[in-house]
Amino acid sequence: MKKIKNNIILLALGGAALMASCDKQLDINDDPEKLKGSQVTISGLLPSAIQHTATSFWNAGQYGNYYPQYLAGNSGQAANIDSYNPYGFDNIWESAYLRALPTLKEMIEKSEQAGVPHYAGIGKLLTALVLMQSTDIWGDVPFSEAFNPGTTWSPKYDSQEEIYNVTLKGLLDGAIADLSQPQPPLASSQVGTTDLIYKGVINKWLKAAYTARGRYYIHLSKKNIANAALAAADINNGFTNATGADDLQLFYTSERNHPWYTNLSIATAASRYARPSKYIIDLMNGTRYPGLIDPRLPILVDNGGAATYVGRPVGTQDNEQGANLANTDITVNTYYGKMTSPVPIITYSEAQFIKAEALFATNKPVSYDAYLEGIRSSMQKFGVASTSITTYVNNPLISKGFAALTLSDIMMQKYIALFLQMETWTDMRRYQYDPNIYLGLTKPFKNLLGTEWVQRGNYADNEPGRNPNVPKVANQAVKLWLFQ
Repeated sequence: MKKIKNNIILLALGGAALMASCDKQLDINDDPEKLKGSQVTISGLLPSAIQHTATSFWNAGQYGNYYPQYLAGNSGQAANIDSYNPYGFDNIWESAYLRALPTLKEMIEKSEQAGVPHYAGIGKLLTALVLMQSTDIWGDVPFSEAFNPGTTWSPKYDSQEEIYNVTLKGLLDGAIADLSQPQPPLASSQVGTTDLIYKGVINKWLKAAYTARGRYYIHLSKKNIANAALAAADINNGFTNATGADDLQLFYTSERNHPWYTNLSIATAASRYARPSKYIIDLMNGTRYPGLIDPRLPILVDNGGAATYVGRPVGTQDNEQGANLANTDITVNTYYGKMTSPVPIITYSEAQFIKAEALFATNKPVSYDAYLEGIRSSMQKFGVASTSITTYVNNPLISKGFAALTLSDIMMQKYIALFLQMETWTDMRRYQYDPNIYLGLTKPFKNLLGTEWVQRGNYADNEPGRNPNVPKVANQAVKLWLFQ
């Protein structure tokens, strides 16, 4: 697949953070027009840190959404990725390891040196989220020895077990501790207008940190069931706004366009490299839930005014398995295809489904309430009319009572709510694509892994040439530690 370039325009000060690494004081013989590391402010680093984090999450979705079958390849190599064709996720790797994580490391270090814990807490939270996504894709990844140019040119790859049990736990606990600190008395030490997400409202960042730790614990719930209760407890301290006002997400602007807008939705139909898959469309068009049309369907995808919505089967070329009958696309008329749409990182609706899953085995009534709240809040976020929300939720296929609630009900509705978010792939692998959970899910029509489900991403194609410590993995069917 050709690389698709993100056109996010970095703020000048934030961009300088990546270019300027010298810490010595400004010297009279230095070029006065060139910013030095000591001149880059923490407030100037924050917008770049946020933008790089959002780009990292979008890049993961751009290339990875074939694996949870949100998208099916429509042309060229894209049609091979959904067949589990080995592909080095260079863009995902670069957005995390060349941009997001180094910028965040610098922001944390400067914040701790300056004694401004709120900036440090934001940095630790975003680092944890980017690192968690990275290890969920690749397993073992560099971190403890990374981002030290001149000291360690070939950092070791930390095991996923260490990343989860030590690094992520420390970052998330540290973020919550830092963000719980009182507001600094000096205005110059307070997070302000360069915060592109919450505009300096630290309580919202704190809620985001608790919600992110809830995600972390639910990831570990198969390793130790006690983590499920910890996940539910953190969600109770997390997001509270059902309309999405608390969500950790970056909205784009007319100057900095949303990457789905620039890379997919404004393309001609023939040149779009991906289309919504048959699996996600059938969950919403009345096929999987007989006769129940999801009111989010015309908001999330565009069928050009056709009478029905048809998705593209995964792992197909045109004229195979009805692939040429597909009529749905991501366009400027869809929620994520607009110029100013958000890139979600973690949301209230996801949090409710985490709570529903976490309490399913121990408190079915509360689990059921969270399941319904997850559906309602997802629809509110996407702008569904209140009458349509009520009609859908009250349908007996959805409101079946807590005694009849199944884990499949929770995870299938979470799948819909998290459309185009790679977090779903982690869910699927946690349950190992269980057909009793993900009803009707089948392997790609053409599966280059043979009879296996894809379990991991390949490391970036050029990474072995830069670092001899890259782990040697037989193929993408090898399970990560998290899912063993």
